[in-house]
Amino acid sequence: MKTVVITGGSQGIGLEFVRQYLERGFHVFAASRNAQRTEGLHQLRKAHADRLSAHALDVRDEQSRRDFHEAISTQMTSLDLLINNAGIISGNEESPLPFGALEQQGLAKVFLVNAIAPLMLTECLFSLLCKGVDPVIVNITSDNGSIARNHQRGKFGYSASKAALNMITKILSLELRDQGIKVVALHPGWVKTPMTQHEAAPLDPQESVRGMIRVIESLDTRDSGSFLDWKGERIPW
Repeated sequence: MKTVVITGGSQGIGLEFVRQYLERGFHVFAASRNAQRTEGLHQLRKAHADRLSAHALDVRDEQSRRDFHEAISTQMTSLDLLINNAGIISGNEESPLPFGALEQQGLAKVFLVNAIAPLMLTECLFSLLCKGVDPVIVNITSDNGSIARNHQRGKFGYSASKAALNMITKILSLELRDQGIKVVALHPGWVKTPMTQHEAAPLDPQESVRGMIRVIESLDTRDSGSFLDWKGERIPW
């Protein structure tokens, strides 16, 4: 049975990844700060108690990452797919602050969650990935992180942190190539989620995740290090 770890797995895109990978027969390890108190995960655990494990994980915290690794290592010996999905829009996790009202601590928090934490969690789970079957690391990014496409003001922390995540993805693809681990940065599209609640996002999570899973399943070694969208189209850096 294939295994997948999904961070930010209690709501939005992450929860939909959990649902669809359960439908595909995976053993799913859903990680989030509120994994034990989320109704969506609770309902899925009722139906898939044997294949869904929900774990508390604060991706920002080193000890939490170590505890998570220790906990899942008692349930699996290898990891086939890691989806670094956890992310925040701003330091207050609600809306980006405008130029003139920026807060250094908030910007640092966004970089920690969106860029640094995925790298550190990947390093933490590396030994399990090395034992996986055709292992893949998916970093959920955004086209806001595309410097070539950016034509809007604001979102300093979010956009810059996603650009940083894209660079981390590229470096990781080179770092892990000899271990046969593919690494991609994947843009889910403009999706209706708690993060975009004040925006007119056209995509629902079901459609976005279906598309991303098709992309993940079609990856070959030449795609490692790429910046792709949910339809498999390449996005300029």
